[in-house]
Amino acid sequence: MLGDLEPAWTEGLEAVDLPKLGVRGNHDPPDALEAVGVEDLHLGSATLGDLRFSGFGGSPRYSRHGENEWTEEEVEQLVERLPPSDVLLTHSPPEGVNDEPDDRAHRGSPALRGWVERHRPVWLLHGHTLPNPALQVHQLGPTRVVHVRGAVPLELSRESS
Repeated sequence: MLGDLEPAWTEGLEAVDLPKLGVRGNHDPPDALEAVGVEDLHLGSATLGDLRFSGFGGSPRYSRHGENEWTEEEVEQLVERLPPSDVLLTHSPPEGVNDEPDDRAHRGSPALRGWVERHRPVWLLHGHTLPNPALQVHQLGPTRVVHVRGAVPLELSRESS
């Protein structure tokens, strides 16, 4: 789960007896993930099989009292606590990756991009934006990038291609 959860996407999910990992989006209430049995990985990690997952939730601050929104200065500090992983789950993308730089709410984070470039996860899965299919980014260095809206079936492995 990559945040901004629509009820149609999560209906019945709490009954599925499988590990569920995710991060909250900027429109999700604090208990959104827990309500459907999803472990919140924001600044944390989990291992499934031979893959280690970590997560970064929220979006750029664009409203006065936005829930789960951050400034770039906050991201710079927060990513220092983000553990390395094979799969990074984020709500908002890094700078230059399917973002909308002229839209305060949908711009990507330079600090998060720096984290990806330093730690080089095999996979980066993100939501939040609506990238133009003709301009969609699928790779950031060695990291395979997948934009997820709703559900996307993936077979994750340590190999990116």
